[in-house]
Amino acid sequence: MKKIILTIAALSIIYSSKAQKAFEKGNVTVSIGAGLDLYGTKIHQVSSGFTKDTTDGAGGSHFPFMLEYGVANWLGIGARFNFSNFLEEKDSISHIKPIHRGIDAGIVLNIHLIKSKRFDMPINLSLGYSYLSIQSKDALETIAKSNGLGYGIALVPRIYFGDHVGMFFNLGFMGYNYPKIKYSNLNDSNLNKTWDTEVSLKANGVNLGIGLIGKF
Repeated sequence: MKKIILTIAALSIIYSSKAQKAFEKGNVTVSIGAGLDLYGTKIHQVSSGFTKDTTDGAGGSHFPFMLEYGVANWLGIGARFNFSNFLEEKDSISHIKPIHRGIDAGIVLNIHLIKSKRFDMPINLSLGYSYLSIQSKDALETIAKSNGLGYGIALVPRIYFGDHVGMFFNLGFMGYNYPKIKYSNLNDSNLNKTWDTEVSLKANGVNLGIGLIGKF
């Protein structure tokens, strides 16, 4: 009887070690989602020799699309594309609401340390290019735009309903750095020079999200 029990225990350990997990080497995942953002912002402005720093807040929504390939049972590498739309109040004088939008594209590392057959909770690390556009919607169509850097870390729990389809949740931190914001309008392609001003923007904050994921 003792030998039978030991044999069953050994077989159970071998089976559990070889049982299919929610993420393994060679897996390809595709995910799409939506979420909410809340950031603290800092604007650094230098105009005609004077320096001014302004802190504020910003909120909005984001819509990510991600691809991932499992290079190991615990590590996935992929790409992230994201569109952001920030909320903005109407101008107190013109009563026009500006349009704030952002586009991200970068690389992603997912560290898969906690997982079972139907559950996976990777730590997500992202780094890449970010583009910011602010349209004032005034008569001269004034626009501010900048190229910058986006980076983040997040917990992304995944729940699979079967072997291929599931849903994910996102709880993360994102940061952005736009070192030089360029202003222009219909009459002047370089308002920075005309105004003798240089402006940079940094934003850091949290984002929450949900979405669908497919595994192949």
